[in-house]
Amino acid sequence: MAPNGSQPKQPTLRVIPLGGLHEIGKNTCVFEYGDDLMLVDAGLAFPSDGMHGVNVVMPDTSYLRENQKRIRGMIVTHGHEDHIGGIAHHLKNFNIPVIHGPRLALAMLTGKMEEAGVMDRTVLQTVAPRDVVKVGQHFSVEFIRNTHSMADSYSLAITTPVGTIIFTGDFKFDHTPVDGEHFDMARLA
Repeated sequence: MAPNGSQPKQPTLRVIPLGGLHEIGKNTCVFEYGDDLMLVDAGLAFPSDGMHGVNVVMPDTSYLRENQKRIRGMIVTHGHEDHIGGIAHHLKNFNIPVIHGPRLALAMLTGKMEEAGVMDRTVLQTVAPRDVVKVGQHFSVEFIRNTHSMADSYSLAITTPVGTIIFTGDFKFDHTPVDGEHFDMARLA
């Protein structure tokens, strides 16, 4: 007990979407517990017709800037631009020690990172279905195969000290996927 007789304050799990809600693009989500901050995806959006002279639109990263010393890693769900298009930009501004993601997405990301000159700023770790990775002290992430308009796409089971979050990512129920890899609905359940 704390000196005043109350329970000591426990860390709080925070899920903070920086983009991607109620809009197409900029899919970036922060998971925070204690001193650990984990990113899921880091996408961009393309400008609308009225945004003359703008090439891409990024989410507001002021929260990342304020908490950059707590970034432990990133998870990538798949390789669409609205999920990986901002990663090279983030690597110019923040230390992201490791990025875990599917082979296809990381192959696409490698080209972007080489072009931006940031290949030496992180470690890319390829995952496979049902792989579990640890990010910081408080996040354990299982990759669950899903189906989407892009092959090699995943949903996530993010285990934290206060429970497990299912992060579906982008998906569709496709019973005849082009690559023959079906949604692992049994594992998701």
